[in-house]
Amino acid sequence: MSLVVSISSFPSLCELSIRGCAELVDDCSSPAKELSFLQTLSLSNISKFNIPADRTMLRFGKSEHFEIGGWEELASLSQHGFSLVGHRFITVGCCPQLQSLEAEEAELQPDKISRVESLMIVSCDRLNRLPQVLHELTFLTVMEIQGFRGLVSFIENNLPPNLKKLKIAGCENLKHLVDEKEDNKREQNICSQLQLLRIINCSKLSCLFSNTKFPITLKRLIIKGCPVLEYIVQEFEETTCLESIQIFSSGIKSLPRGLDKLIHLQEIMLYSCSNLVSFEEIGLPTTSFRTFVVDGCGNFGALPKCMASITSFRRLSVLNCSADISFPSEGFPANLTSLEITNAPKIYRSLVEWGLNSLSSLQELIIGGEGCSNVVSFPEEGTRMMLPPSLTRIFLSGFENLEFMFSEGFQDLASLKELMIGDCPKVTSLPEKYKLCSLGHLHIFSCPLLKKECSSNNGREWSKISHIPLVQIDLEIVIPGESEWNMILKICDWFLQIHGRGIES
Repeated sequence: MSLVVSISSFPSLCELSIRGCAELVDDCSSPAKELSFLQTLSLSNISKFNIPADRTMLRFGKSEHFEIGGWEELASLSQHGFSLVGHRFITVGCCPQLQSLEAEEAELQPDKISRVESLMIVSCDRLNRLPQVLHELTFLTVMEIQGFRGLVSFIENNLPPNLKKLKIAGCENLKHLVDEKEDNKREQNICSQLQLLRIINCSKLSCLFSNTKFPITLKRLIIKGCPVLEYIVQEFEETTCLESIQIFSSGIKSLPRGLDKLIHLQEIMLYSCSNLVSFEEIGLPTTSFRTFVVDGCGNFGALPKCMASITSFRRLSVLNCSADISFPSEGFPANLTSLEITNAPKIYRSLVEWGLNSLSSLQELIIGGEGCSNVVSFPEEGTRMMLPPSLTRIFLSGFENLEFMFSEGFQDLASLKELMIGDCPKVTSLPEKYKLCSLGHLHIFSCPLLKKECSSNNGREWSKISHIPLVQIDLEIVIPGESEWNMILKICDWFLQIHGRGIES
């Protein structure tokens, strides 16, 4: 069965998308006409393409968006008359036989391809090189490369000069971001406009920058799944624009020196970096820094000493790291709004001794009690650990010997909206009812004794919670207050808080 469509009958056609076609042919009996209004051309999963190259180029050569994918037999774009010439946004994906983007580099005349603004190449396993004139693409600002086995590094001086976003993923043979010649020891600037660098799942990547200077315009650095990458750069110097550093599941041993020079740095997020030990002696910027997260870094044992003096600091998360990790003696950042700690008994002890009520802006408190076997009450009876009145959310989990909530520690919590208690097998009681007047949501899970006491059938704690709009115990909504779907979303959010959030785009 065949479908015959006359493209010439649509002179004002602006978008053409063809998918899953066994054979695409052209009626060569009539002259081919340029589709001057065509903005988007998308061709995917075409088994046979039987249109002469010259007619393809005439009809489709000037579409702004050019997308081609899922062609099993496509070896080069030019064999069918396709080209990088004339397009602004180009996507080529899932073409396992594609070996080059053009048959000959001579066809890539810089004056003809200067319109290219975005280039995406995805899962073209046999593609063995990128165009050698990338550095001539002065309008190219976004480049994304995924599953490119032939990419070992970018050739020095062949990166687009105005590139703003570079995303690389699943390039298993990528060893260096830039191939720096051994005889060139002077430092160079590359990608002088780069703002986002994201590298994901490049298992052989060992170095980002050595002789090449770190891009001074870079705002966001995201690295994930690069197990042999030990360092980003030796030292930050002129990189004053950097705002965010996110590193996941990589071999990083330490962060570069010179962090204190990054006056716009707002966040550092480190997840599952088992080689990371500390950067205790490395300073942090004091002007804009807001968020520090270290999660699942099993050997990480010391936090920076300068944290207490950073007035812009808002969120601190230390989750599932070395049990020996402690907080600097200078104390906690006074303006924190969110504090999360798990498997950190020494930090918890510092909180008790220092006094949580000193954190007068704290809104969210998440504490995992792993290693705190001597804790039988929360807050601890007979200590200075009073809860700050600013709190809106408390989540306690993993206190193996916790028995009760100490009511005197819940003073003046008029803003408290959510209380969550989990994995505390010995806890039997909650704060007094008048301490929970503002509470809108109570969630209890894996606390068998407390579950029994909160039963509406003669449970001793039932009178304390019967006024709360939403109460969930394990998987049962005891007092309904909102839709089940909203409940699920909140539980997922809590889970992500404890086990780490994902990365940004």
